[in-house]
Amino acid sequence: MAGVQKAARWSQILMGLVFLLAGGVKIWEPVLFFWEVVPHVGLIGLGVYTRELAQVAILLGAVEWGLGLALICNWRPRLIMPVVTALMLFFVVLASLALYRGGGANCGCFGALIERTPGEALAEDIIMLGLLVFSWRVLLRHQVTEWSHGRWVVIAGTALALAVTATRLLPDLDRLQDSDLRAGVQISGLKLKGVDLSQGLHLVEVFSPKCAHCMREVPKLNEWSRTEGLPPLVALSSFAQDSEELKDFRGRLQPLYPTLTISSTDFLRLTAGHGYPRLALVREGKIVRVWEHSAMPTIDEIKAAAGS
Repeated sequence: MAGVQKAARWSQILMGLVFLLAGGVKIWEPVLFFWEVVPHVGLIGLGVYTRELAQVAILLGAVEWGLGLALICNWRPRLIMPVVTALMLFFVVLASLALYRGGGANCGCFGALIERTPGEALAEDIIMLGLLVFSWRVLLRHQVTEWSHGRWVVIAGTALALAVTATRLLPDLDRLQDSDLRAGVQISGLKLKGVDLSQGLHLVEVFSPKCAHCMREVPKLNEWSRTEGLPPLVALSSFAQDSEELKDFRGRLQPLYPTLTISSTDFLRLTAGHGYPRLALVREGKIVRVWEHSAMPTIDEIKAAAGS
């Protein structure tokens, strides 16, 4: 039994480290986490209160940080083990709903750090739920000594997590009210193959290959791509590279610029409340100017904005 007890304790510590990592990602990038929460609120049928609930959920990072410390210190296991198990069960339900309803690629506990499909996230969450249940059943049957200073570690760690969340969030509160594609915002969280938006000037279009407005813009964007003196153009959509929609878009319209894929969550945060296509001028990763589909710029306007 000693071996089983030791395995349960190591499982508890491992899950504590997982909660610390998952919470740390949310704490450090609260705005990105907010936009990851928004579609999940829709999954549970609370769309009317989507933004309000997503804003409250920003505190989940600090909660996970405190729970992770409690698991590692084995502090108040009769209280903490049921709480973390119930939280993980909730994550399993969310991942199941995302899989059933065809959710996007950006799913799971680790936010923008690791992007997984709902199926991958569900499998991961089920494994972690199993580890928690195993630890709970074994450790509560056998007395395991709590770390004597565990209480203060948990309290101090949770307070620190809340302070960091506030420090990271307060300067960017306005980013929770509209899309995240706006002048003055530093672009983050986008993983683009072959394009580094943090270097130099770029024109970034957010589009859908199924959008009639987006299709009509292609000849103009092709002209820009051939025009000397304009920043390089890259177009972003949530459609997979091998999707029929994107292959058909490329085959019929022959865009001369890269058409890359971002997660459905990132697509949502760049278009929410505005539609598409949208165009942004980005300098060293910072958005300088944004144009909507109803008022796309001329070449001279782009050059003037790029020179400002």
